[in-house]
Amino acid sequence: MVIVELGIIAASLQAAGYFFYGARMLRRDILPNPTSWLMFAYGTTLILILEWDRDASLALLILPATCAISSIVVALYALRGARSWLPEHPFDRFSFAFDILLTLVYLFTWFLLVNGFIVETQKNLADIIILVSWNIDISAFFPLLRQVYRHPHTEHAMPWIVWTGAYSVLVLATVIETGIFNELILYPFINMIIHGSIAIRVGLWHWMRSQPII
Repeated sequence: MVIVELGIIAASLQAAGYFFYGARMLRRDILPNPTSWLMFAYGTTLILILEWDRDASLALLILPATCAISSIVVALYALRGARSWLPEHPFDRFSFAFDILLTLVYLFTWFLLVNGFIVETQKNLADIIILVSWNIDISAFFPLLRQVYRHPHTEHAMPWIVWTGAYSVLVLATVIETGIFNELILYPFINMIIHGSIAIRVGLWHWMRSQPII
């Protein structure tokens, strides 16, 4: 029951962060990076499907589901004024292509399983490899990280602080349910670090200029 409550708390924080981000975005206090949000929306949707296929509990899936839906909305909004929906930087294109490749590999494993070319245990191993590969490939954040480093005024610290808290709660829920040495821990742990680093960078920039952080 504790895990379910932690999952709900994590998802609620995630939704609150997106509500704040959306409000600031509509007021143009935040300028979302179209490339990062497109890649993040695609990747988060993929990770939701992969974790569901790995039999993650509902408590661990509520946050990724919330994030997938919300990030798609942000991505669509950010892409409205973009010149192209495709990443322009060569490294970003490679990263996006890598995500698509992982999707194709995942679908291919299902094809092999359904047609009897592999057994369930072999597909499970392939799923773990795909899940780990997606999580350690943090390049979907690179366009946003470049923007935050060069132009921190385009972001606001508050949603990133809230999201860091959400992923921290999900880390705790995942550790309680699966232990530390499990592929499901990668998604909340890596995102906790990345979101936290963005919150620190943006927050310090505003604080050093005597601007509100929250």
